[in-house]
Amino acid sequence: MKRHAKKLTALLCTAAMAAALLAGCSSGGDSQTADQAPVAQDEESKTEAAAQTADSAEQAAQPASDVVLELETTWTGEMLEGLQQIMDDFTAETGIGVEVISPGDDYENVMKTRMASGDLPDLWETHGWSTTRYSEYLTPLNDEPWVSHVKESIKKTVTDSQGNIYVVPLSIDPASICYNRDIFDEAGVDATTIRTWADFEAACDKLLTTGKVPVYVGGKSVNNIANLFEVMAPGFLTNEDVPDNQGAALLDGSFDWEANWTPLAQMLDGWQQKGYFNKDILTASDDASIQALANGDGAIVISGNHTITQALSYNPDARLGIMAIPSPNEGGKVYVSSGEGSCYGIWKDTEYPEESRKLLEYLARDDVSVKVATINGKIPAMEGVTNDNEYVTKEFNIMMNAFGDDLLYVNYFDREFLPSGMWNDMGVAGNEIFMNPGKGIEKCVETIKTAYDEKISQ
Repeated sequence: MKRHAKKLTALLCTAAMAAALLAGCSSGGDSQTADQAPVAQDEESKTEAAAQTADSAEQAAQPASDVVLELETTWTGEMLEGLQQIMDDFTAETGIGVEVISPGDDYENVMKTRMASGDLPDLWETHGWSTTRYSEYLTPLNDEPWVSHVKESIKKTVTDSQGNIYVVPLSIDPASICYNRDIFDEAGVDATTIRTWADFEAACDKLLTTGKVPVYVGGKSVNNIANLFEVMAPGFLTNEDVPDNQGAALLDGSFDWEANWTPLAQMLDGWQQKGYFNKDILTASDDASIQALANGDGAIVISGNHTITQALSYNPDARLGIMAIPSPNEGGKVYVSSGEGSCYGIWKDTEYPEESRKLLEYLARDDVSVKVATINGKIPAMEGVTNDNEYVTKEFNIMMNAFGDDLLYVNYFDREFLPSGMWNDMGVAGNEIFMNPGKGIEKCVETIKTAYDEKISQ
């Protein structure tokens, strides 16, 4: 924050100097008239006032202390602006400055570089990796007063095998299936009866009769292609009710990709050939899929539940619901991937441990954590906290109540079982299916296996 204020001051000072120079040479020495002199003086007064205003702005923006915490986040756009406002409020209340940094899509690479160099921010968003990737760099927070208020559904995800919690979780990011109730009603489909992928396909066949797209995917972003595998993989490979659980094999490098990943690729290829996806799947934007869900052009979007919040911004009257992820096996349990939403931890070697703890304590406060969850459209992670996204919470509860003990909560597949950086590789592999319908299965498996072998060897 300090440096931004200094930049502003420098710019204004430069503008003032330029104005002064222009005033002195615009008409040329002795040729200046009496009428021009007051104008020049007036301009000089204005620039001086501007410089004074800049100085005042700098003083106001700077923290009362000399401490300026560096906080790195994945947020961008309007979400980033909202987070910055929260940090500005913290500074106003405590006098501790916070410089928010957002590398955008390059976040993962930036953090890898910073870990390798030992130059980490004071605090950063762990983005689902608090225990599996970042724990050795983070400060244990077990004794913080807010820990007792963390919801059990997320506490397990952010706690390691030794019982250490390294982050303050501010929101939960459940990934399931979002659907348009009006289209489902038109097709005669009850989402609470869909327990297997066979049930899901039968529902899609009915949805096709409405003339609407059963499953709309904004495949222009490989993230949305990757998400298809992300959602399906636990039920096939790693859930507690999977007969031949492959979790250990994925972690130790012995996983047989041809035998175990091919069924997932075959299922997506089958959906493509049956016409379940939008025809422009590889060129449709993420925003297009959200609008399709909102406007009734698409029945289903497989994504995080924040999709509903985004869709409602386009059509507040839309009737949207949340569906559990089906099991591939008859009698298997349905599930949701419930991972870290917005979670922030403290670098173990920060120069400002106490100030950093104050920031996390501030973020964990009910009135602040609700702002964070509202901004990113997710479910609050603290007990007793509700947010403006009550629609999402209500629909999530309807889904939970429908399945009761038959509903599993699992961590995100890639975060728990794949090497760092595999998310993008899942998307690239999935593209092989959609670029070559009926012919891309082998290439899909080969692509993701090659990426896995390369990364796990590192």
